[in-house]
Amino acid sequence: MITPIELSSKVFNKSGLGYDRKDVDGFMKEVVSSYESLYKENVELKDKINALNEGIQYYKTIEKTIQKALVLAEQTAEETREAARQNAKSIEDKAKVKADLIVEDAKRQLDQIHQKTIRLIEQYELYKLQYKNLAKAQIELLESDSFQVHVANLDAFLKPEVVSDENSDSMKEPEVKAETSEDDSKAAKDELELRPIEEI
Repeated sequence: MITPIELSSKVFNKSGLGYDRKDVDGFMKEVVSSYESLYKENVELKDKINALNEGIQYYKTIEKTIQKALVLAEQTAEETREAARQNAKSIEDKAKVKADLIVEDAKRQLDQIHQKTIRLIEQYELYKLQYKNLAKAQIELLESDSFQVHVANLDAFLKPEVVSDENSDSMKEPEVKAETSEDDSKAAKDELELRPIEEI
């Protein structure tokens, strides 16, 4: 592109008849002035375009950096969410296993308590039966012949006779005989014994 200096220094060849030098020089000055303005404006616009291009490139670089940061942030967020889900699932699984163990232990303890209750009830019923048998045996023993008292002379027992002795006067009481045998006493004792009670 021709610069304003080159344009103003341009010299035309002259031959015989030609244009009026004054008119041509005036027009050339006007053209040079207009061209100089256009040239300067063109240079300024090119500078602005370069500056804008540099700004665009800068912002494009920033945009790429931001896009990379966003992608990285999304990946990090997704990894964090996944880790949180895995952690929550692990905690839930552990809690479920612990709860199952607690429930199983509670069931086992409940079963032990139930079995112990049954044994206590059976023991209670056994005690009742033994005491009932004991009472029955005692009643039967009291009503047996072993515990019957035989009076030799009932009238004499109710009205004692006064017997005189040569040396002293004394009252003679009637003789009372309880007929019990050693075998009957042993049998009654055996019936009264309780059999051993099984410990709980």
